[in-house]
This record gives sequence, C-alpha cells and structure tokens, in this order.
Amino acid sequence: MTLAVLLPFLMALVCALAARVLGRNTGYLAALGYLPALALALPLAGMPAAAPVTEMTRWVGDLGLNLVFRGDGFSLLFAVLIAVIGTLAALYSVAYLSKTEKFGRFYPYLLAFGGSMLGLVLSDNLPALFMFWEMTSVTSFLLIGLWHTRGAARDGAVKAFLVSALGGLGLLAAVAMISIAGGTTQLSQLDLAAVRASPLFIPALLCTIFAACTKSAQLPFHLWLPTAMEAPTPVSAFLHSATMVKAGVLLVAKFGLIFGTAALWNGMIVPLGLATLCWGAWLALRQTDLKALLAYSTVSQLGLLMSLYGLASAEGNFSGTAHLLNHAAFKAALFFVVGIIDHETGTREIPFLHNLRRALPITFVLALLASLSMAGLPPLGGFISKELFYETMLHHGWPFIAVAVAGSILTFAYCARLLSIFFAPRVPLTEAEEVLRVGALKPHIHEAGPALYLPPALLVAVCVLFGLWPQSAEWLTRTAANSLNFAAYPEHLALWHGFTPALLLTLLTWALGAVVVWQAPAFARFQSRMTPLWNANTVYYSLTEGLGHRANALIARTQGLALPDQLRIMLLAAGVMGGYAILKAPQVFHSIGTVPLGMLPIGVLLVAGAVGVLLSRNRLTAVIVTGLTGFGSAAAFLVLRAPDLALTQLLIEAVTVILFLLAFRYLPGIRDLPRTKGRLFLDAFIALAAGIGATLLTLSSLRFLAPPISPWYLVNSYSGGGGKNAVNVLLVDFRGFDTLGEGMVVAMVALAVVSLVRLGKVGSRNKADQDALVSQPKGKGEA
Repeated sequence: MTLAVLLPFLMALVCALAARVLGRNTGYLAALGYLPALALALPLAGMPAAAPVTEMTRWVGDLGLNLVFRGDGFSLLFAVLIAVIGTLAALYSVAYLSKTEKFGRFYPYLLAFGGSMLGLVLSDNLPALFMFWEMTSVTSFLLIGLWHTRGAARDGAVKAFLVSALGGLGLLAAVAMISIAGGTTQLSQLDLAAVRASPLFIPALLCTIFAACTKSAQLPFHLWLPTAMEAPTPVSAFLHSATMVKAGVLLVAKFGLIFGTAALWNGMIVPLGLATLCWGAWLALRQTDLKALLAYSTVSQLGLLMSLYGLASAEGNFSGTAHLLNHAAFKAALFFVVGIIDHETGTREIPFLHNLRRALPITFVLALLASLSMAGLPPLGGFISKELFYETMLHHGWPFIAVAVAGSILTFAYCARLLSIFFAPRVPLTEAEEVLRVGALKPHIHEAGPALYLPPALLVAVCVLFGLWPQSAEWLTRTAANSLNFAAYPEHLALWHGFTPALLLTLLTWALGAVVVWQAPAFARFQSRMTPLWNANTVYYSLTEGLGHRANALIARTQGLALPDQLRIMLLAAGVMGGYAILKAPQVFHSIGTVPLGMLPIGVLLVAGAVGVLLSRNRLTAVIVTGLTGFGSAAAFLVLRAPDLALTQLLIEAVTVILFLLAFRYLPGIRDLPRTKGRLFLDAFIALAAGIGATLLTLSSLRFLAPPISPWYLVNSYSGGGGKNAVNVLLVDFRGFDTLGEGMVVAMVALAVVSLVRLGKVGSRNKADQDALVSQPKGKGEA
C-alpha cells in the first residue's frame, strides 16, 4: 500500500523529465504509476473474510504523526477504483490532447493528484489523512487551471481551491478534536465511547459535515464543481467521477462509524443530500454545454450518495457502496464520450449538434448505454442501485422518497437531453448563433479512433456487466461489508425483486420523466421563469469582491503609511502582546546566571548605538550608528563563546550596511530627517517600552518546559559525530541541514548584493550615455 501511494509521486518526477522526449506518449509512462494500486485488487479479492492489512512508516512518533496505511475492504475498493479510472484517464489523454500541450505539467499533476487520493483513502492516521486531503486540493487546483491563459480556467481553479481550502480548515479542526477525545491519532484505534462522551463530539461532527460538503459539492458549496469543467476532459473524468468529488462521500462513510449514533448526523446530511440531488438535476436540465450538464449531474449524484451514507446504517452503506461503483463507471464513461464528441466535432454546445448517431455510431452506443445506466433503466447497473436507493428512502418516510423521486425524474430528463444530440433534427438558430455554429463545427465529422473509444467502452462494459450479472456488483460491494458494518444486511442485488413499491415508484419516475422530455420547451420556459435573481455564484462573487474592496481599504489605511509610522504601529502591537504575556506569566523574573565582565562595555555600546539612532538627524548617521548595535551584538556572541553566531552576525551587519549604502544612490540627497520634538519623545517612549517589554518577556520565558538537550550533545558529539568540538559537530552533523539552509541564505544575500552593485554600474553608464546625448549639438531636423 505504501508503494501504491508513493509510486505516483515518483513517476510524476519521471514524467516531468521524460515529457520533452516522449511528448504525449508520456501518458503510457504515467499509467505505470498506478500498477501497485491496481495490484491491490489481489488483497481486495480476499475481502471481507481477510483481516485488514496495516503498514506503518515512522515519521514524527512523539507527535503521533506516522504514515499508517490500512487496507480494509472499503479503502481497498476505493483505491482500486481510483487506480482504474486514473489509468484509463492517462491512456485516453494520449490520443485526446494536442501535440502542443504542456505534457511536462499535465502528467505530473495528474499523477500527484492520483497519489494524493490514494493516500487519502488508505490513510489510517488522522493528521496524514488531513495532509492528503489538502494535497488533493492543491493538485486539483493545478489541474483545473492547467490552461491558465484562459480566464475561465483561472476562475474555476481559484474557486475550487477556495472552497476546498475552507473545508480543509473544518477537517483540521475535526481531526484535532477527534484525536484529543479519542486518545489517539489512528482512526482504527479510536476510543469511540470516549469520543461520543466528549464535549468535543458535536463540534467535531459539525466540522466534519462542513468539510465533506465543501469537497463533495453539496449545497450551497456546489458552485465550484461546474466551473472546474474548464480542465481538460481526462481531468474531468478522473476528478469528477470516482476521485476528488467523492472524497467528502468517503469522509461521511468512514466517520459515520464515529458520528452515526447522533441524530444530528443523519438529520443534517440526509436532507442536505436529497436537496442537492434535486437542485443539481434541476440545473443540469438547463445546460446547453455537454460538460456543464455532466457537471451538474455529478452534483446531483453526489447528493444521492451523501443521503445514503449519511444514514450511517447497514442498509444505507450497502446501497451507497453499490451506487458508488455504478456511478464511477457510467459517469467516467460519459465524460470520456463527451471528450470524443468535442474532439471530433469541435464543440460541446447541444444546439449546434444534431443527428450524430450516423457520424459517430460507436460513440452513440457508448453514450446510450452509459446514459441509460445513469437514468436507472434496465438491464444496466444503474437500475439496480437506483432501486436500492428507492427501497432505502421508503424505509425512512414519504418526505424522503418524494424528494428522491423528484430528483430521479429530473435525472431521467437530463439523460434524454444528453442523448438528444444523436437523434434530434437540426434546430433553427439565429443568424449570430449560426455563425458561431459554423465556426465551431469541424467540416468532416467522423468516428474517433480506438485509443479514444476503448477507455469508455471498458467502463460501459462494466455498466452492462453489473446489470446482467448483478452478483459481480454485489461481490465487489460486499468486500466493504466489515469495514462499513453491513455484513449482516440480507438484501441482494438483482434485476427482478417482484412488484415492489420501489418498482412502482420507478415506473412512475419513467412516466413523469417522459412527460418532462415530451414537454421540454414548455418545461424550459417554466425553468426560465423560476430562475432567481441570485444564486450561489452571484453570492460567491459578491463576497469575494466585497472582501477584496475591504482588504484594499484596510491595506491603504495601515500599509500605505510612511515606514516610520508603520514601525511605530508594529512596535506598539508587539508591546501590547508582550505585555499581556507578561501579565499572565506565573513568574516574571528568572535567574539568568552570571554575566561575564566583558559584557558590560558591550552593553554600554549597544545602548549608545540605539540612542544614537534615535537622535540621528540624517540617514547616513543613522546607518553608521546602527552598525554599532550590530557589531556590538557580534562582540557579545564572542564573549559568550559562540564564534559561529558572531561570524554570522558580522556577515549580516556588513551586508546590511552595504545594502543601505547602495540604496542611498537611488534616494534624494542626504538631508535632515523631519521630526518634531513631540515625535522624538514618542519614538523614545515606544523604543524604551518595547525594549523593557522584550526583556521582561524573555526573563519570564527562561524556564525549561522539558529537560535541556544540551548535555546530550556534549556526551554524544565524539561517539556520534566523531568530533571533540561539540559546537562543530552540532552544526555539521546533528543539524547539518539547518546549517546548509543558513549557508544558502547567506549565498542568496550575496547574489542580491552583487546584482545591486552591477545594477548601479549599469545605471551609471546609462546616465553617462544620456548626458552625452544631451550635450551633442542637434541637427537641422532635430531642433
């Protein structure tokens, strides 16, 4: 499992280097990154009878932060699902993407996202789970914004990242509270009784729901998913079928074992999921872009899954897992199909497309079967899981089943709208629309090659297999039985259960769905009249624009001040915080030991330098006197037997003085600094208060929260580092990377200084050239 998570990240580096040579054939190399994850199908085959497998990699053991991967039935099933869709997306992209695409970015981003999702579903450590959760947000941001030159792609990427990051804060709080209440950071070893009895239980529950709703695009956070369709189609198929959008569903399924006993859990998630089911389907029916239609259909289907897993019951978990498999198959297939239509025709606009079944016969068959599965028609897998959904909602009351049927009617209607491009005759367009249509459509439309239609064909075959042989879908669903507590649930998947209430509701769904399709123009007009003046997007843009205006106003008021005024505000703020800390400290004064006699003249020098800066009347004097404090600090380090710190301080002071002097070349001539006596006394008071406060704060902090580590270095410097000088061994061996980082900082500063010196020389030469040109006599035509 560890290799399954890490190999995609390693292959991302390989693909980044190999993309220049391989071009779009890098996709074949990227597909190899999912081989270990595909191999997890072997332990999955032994589920649910086999015991879960756990792999631990030590990281920060003292903090309980380890990479712990646990392969229970549900985690393995999800991981294999990610690997299958990720492999197909990588192979599909080889034929789909143009030769000018930036493959050195696309495939590393795709693999990094796949590795993040695998880490998320397999992680048993709560902090690591949060880390992978955030990594999916970052990598999806990169994928959605891959075509960053397009404003819509940038907007979609930022919107997805903001919403996901907001939910990430909720998950961080939930993880912290669950770890504290449960006594461990390992999910499978939590003390569930202690968590449920803790006062942190309800806050952690609410934070978990919030995180899940943002990631899985539940109302009102659904706004990010449709705009994420600006990503290339392979990305849409990967992110929005079986992976990122189902991260919230995964969270609800797993954490339902913790919070499912609370009525607040299913009392919030189930109604919210059903509302999202209806609203997403309503919006899908209004779309004219095929990918936008699929995006809103994904919102709708995610609402269905959330409502099932939100029940936190054996029936809900069984039904949810069955539909999870079916949805991954038909939705990824449909995204691939829409990619073929866009690739071969040049457009995704429904009004511009008509009667495509003859030009794209294979694509038509694939779209037909996948759409019918999504609509819940037999003999396909979607029909079986939709029957389970109805059966589950029937057991929880008529209000739930009424909303479920309404959402399914709209689902039937938007599936028919999607298929209309293969049957409908050409609709009359306005002159402007006709110009757009002619400009968008390719002159010769023909069927795609095998490289494009084979990936969706495999997924459509799964839809057919699950419908004609339901035992295959049930076997896969039952692998998660022990991990989601539905092993004792007696229901079986089958095409025919007799004349049940669920079947009668299904027939009603088809009948009313057909009426909506038949009266499509009238229903479209009804939808248009029902369109509100505001929606989630208008609220989002109003909030972001308002926040931007207020941020600009705050910056103008606080950061637009002169540098001395800003420094005064900073010192006052630091003084207030330090004063509060001193006030709350149990003891202010602590012994600092003996002070070497040589520190007294140095202390006088430091104070004199500080007072000199305060009293200086021009910039040059201030810089020179400032050097006294810096070089005095270096002398203090020497007296305290810290030559390395003294050397560092000398370098910093020398570089600082040089930078000041170089900057003076671009400032007005040296003149007296305008400062009144009142301002002088104010500055003296602020400086004195800040100095006394910092000293008291330091003295109040001079107590060890744990035994000091310095004796350990003295004992182990020779045996562990091979040196008798403990300071040298500490810098070179025990903290070698820290020293390397400090050296890099010094090198970067040196480069900056050299650049400024060269810039000054170039500026001097340019000024001399300009003066020479000005002094030359003008010709007759130049007067």
